Amino acid sequence: MQSRDQMQVLLLEEHPNRRRALADMLGRLGFVRIAQVEEGQQGLDLLERSEEGFELVICNLDMGGMDGLEFIRHSSRLGVGGLILYSMHDDAVLSSAEWIARAYNAPLLGLLRVPFGRASIEALVTRLHGQCTVYSDVLGRHEDADGGDHAVVSEIREGLDARQFVAHYQPKVCLRRGELMGVEALVRWNHPELGILAPIHFVDLMEANDLIDPLTHRMIEQAGRHAAAWKTHGLDVPISVNVSPLSLQRPDCAKQLLATIAESGAEPSQFVFEITEKAFAKDATAVLENIVRLRMRGCGISVDDFGTGYSSLQQLNRTPITELKLDRCFVRRVLTNSKASSIVESMIDLSAKLKLKTVAEGIDMAPQAERLLALGCDMGQGYLYAKAMPCDELQSWWHARLPVAVEARHAGTEDAVAA
Repeated sequence: MQSRDQMQVLLLEEHPNRRRALADMLGRLGFVRIAQVEEGQQGLDLLERSEEGFELVICNLDMGGMDGLEFIRHSSRLGVGGLILYSMHDDAVLSSAEWIARAYNAPLLGLLRVPFGRASIEALVTRLHGQCTVYSDVLGRHEDADGGDHAVVSEIREGLDARQFVAHYQPKVCLRRGELMGVEALVRWNHPELGILAPIHFVDLMEANDLIDPLTHRMIEQAGRHAAAWKTHGLDVPISVNVSPLSLQRPDCAKQLLATIAESGAEPSQFVFEITEKAFAKDATAVLENIVRLRMRGCGISVDDFGTGYSSLQQLNRTPITELKLDRCFVRRVLTNSKASSIVESMIDLSAKLKLKTVAEGIDMAPQAERLLALGCDMGQGYLYAKAMPCDELQSWWHARLPVAVEARHAGTEDAVAA
């Protein structure tokens, strides 16, 4: 990650006084290279002309000409490191803007309501350090109409052959006792020239070019080996692996996944397969058949980003899932937005009545964990506990946390939620 004085920042604000105040705030936070524009089209022009790319974009939703929403839609194809949105509108508007940004796959760090201070910006900027750097030259090739996609797909194929795609693991922690309950395997591309790349840079292309299944199988292979290594040191927890909706629509998906598990030397019961709600949008019968087959062999099934997609109560009733994951867009607002808090409470209550485990994603602060625990949530994931990390680092992290978890378990208290 570059130092702040080297990062390029783009600030979109039409009011001169507010623009100067924001630029001053950013300067006090250590940013030096700050480009300032009055509206969205000017910002797009800068993004398109920039050879280095922008690591951070701060954008007002309310601007004349091209407003912030339109800017998000157009800029999502150009690639930035992180996006902060702000507005003087109420929480309902901010929540909807967040949903739109995430629908466009914008790298959203957060939203701020005017007025806000330097500390609020600092809190969101620190999330950049938990993300992989955006490489504008790779993203630029993705959008190149003269064969750019083909060039990147060729690199991806070579990366698969060279085993450059690696699993990093993010802990899933018991909110009540603080102990490790499982991990989620998150793919990273260890690019030989560009370093560690996040999934946003390659997953869509892999899905579009029939490469997502080989990637999933590589992740399972690695997870199986790593699970065996951890077990020799006393660490034995389920591993969650994401499965693409495209894969689940193929009749032989479950058989292929189970075969890969067997080849890795692991047992099906060691895996939880995470599916998104949009998996049910097409060919729901084929998807359900694969899910049932995986459950029959002992795999867990988790619905990822619950509450943001296409699932219905009927689908929950007929699908043998074992876990619901609450989307981070609800979790981040559980303390500040009464509507989001009520939705979270209802989802946790529904999960409990269906005898499912509940996992909250995107927990960044101890008060969020405490509130979720009070609402009955079982597990949490997020930077409060740890970012995704390589296999050996996870083992070290677990050993360091053991005394905290044991003390909390023996004391029978809730003091471990933020440990």
